[in-house]
Amino acid sequence: MNRAGGACMLLLLAILAVQKTQDGLAPELLWMCHVTSAMLALGLVANAAPLIATGFLCQAAIAMPAYVLHLATGGHTSVASFLLHVSAPVLGALAMRGRRMPAAIAWIALLLYQLLIALSQAFTPESMNVNLAFRPWDPLAGFLPSGWPVRVLNLALMLAQLQMVRWLWNRSVAAKPG
Repeated sequence: MNRAGGACMLLLLAILAVQKTQDGLAPELLWMCHVTSAMLALGLVANAAPLIATGFLCQAAIAMPAYVLHLATGGHTSVASFLLHVSAPVLGALAMRGRRMPAAIAWIALLLYQLLIALSQAFTPESMNVNLAFRPWDPLAGFLPSGWPVRVLNLALMLAQLQMVRWLWNRSVAAKPG
């Protein structure tokens, strides 16, 4: 099941890549949600636990909440993007079933995000604000300062989300009998 799910996710990512490229939005493929979907998909296909754990945690703690906020504030989406955002946390949870998530995974996810910010600043236009690399999220831009203060706030909130989801996951694994 893991390999088939990973293959389906890779197919959806390929479809999304074609759509984004045709629409002139290829730089959006660097969004953390798409990168960690690819990590999760490759982890499922290769049965690589670190990729599965990191991809799943990022999807459950960051990508899904951000996607819901994106849609709730009138953001655009596509069928492929919707299917990826819904299937990634589900397939990740199924693959992680019964396994605890190591503490280091949250820190790895945070470092991955920092790498994606650097890549977004280097290779994406400022107007796209991929991974919030250039300024706060547009609906909050009027309330938050740009630069390092908002970056530190963003990292602190992200770390809190990652640790909370990891804690809840591990608690649910420990609470199950057997």
